[in-house]
Amino acid sequence: MMKGRRGYAEAETRKIQPEVDVKERLDSIVAALRTDEKTATWGEVFSREWRKPLMIAAGLAIFQQITGINAIIYYANQIFASAGFVTEASRATVTTWAIGGVNVLATLIAIAFIDNVGRRKLLLAGLVGMGASLAVVGAAFQIITSTGHAAGSTGPSAAGLVTVAALIVFISSFAFSLGPVVWTVINEVFPARIRGRGVAIATAINWGSAYLVSQFFLSLVQAIGSTFTFWLLTFFCVAGWIWIYFAVPETKQKSLEQIQLLWDDKAPDIQTPRPVA
Repeated sequence: MMKGRRGYAEAETRKIQPEVDVKERLDSIVAALRTDEKTATWGEVFSREWRKPLMIAAGLAIFQQITGINAIIYYANQIFASAGFVTEASRATVTTWAIGGVNVLATLIAIAFIDNVGRRKLLLAGLVGMGASLAVVGAAFQIITSTGHAAGSTGPSAAGLVTVAALIVFISSFAFSLGPVVWTVINEVFPARIRGRGVAIATAINWGSAYLVSQFFLSLVQAIGSTFTFWLLTFFCVAGWIWIYFAVPETKQKSLEQIQLLWDDKAPDIQTPRPVA
């Protein structure tokens, strides 16, 4: 529609949304494009009008990182060494399959269900799995520390194997929720005229959070121990679940034009999905 190819837009709309009134749908896009012709200034991006989507995007970007995903990926070798995987080969194998392979496969869950189950449900379900698995990892390290079974041992203990299993649950839970879904929602909540700058802000916040977590993860482990470090990450998962439950609207089956209405104080309850047509 931005390129004036209405005929193609009509054909594609009938394919992907056969239940909608195509003319009404495309007319709404035309109206939105007219409103969004001029790119917003930085001042407009931070204005009160777009405060809600900006806060949602920033919050999702932060919680994606402070729940520990990149710290675990960056320091997987050290974590598995502490769990009793003493050889480089054993650590490389468990890192490749428990983190890399599971991450790829579990992402397919989000691809398959994001439009049917919804963004909020995937985010909330993923945080439950992430929080529970991190709590188990913390408990496993408590056992490892109390029994003295660590990197100098002959191999992973039962607690070490539990650590691997729990981290597999953590990675898979992240991969179908906070991994891909966060970026879907961030790109949906902004109107076209501020989307570029809004997403840029969220991306900068995301990488800033990733830097802080990776920078201080090992320092936290040294200061308070592995057990309490993982329990701290569990707390962030709980906080993220509560925040998403109360602050993040469901955007499935909504057009971008309908999503913009969510930030209007006169719009219906943002938790109630509105029909596409």
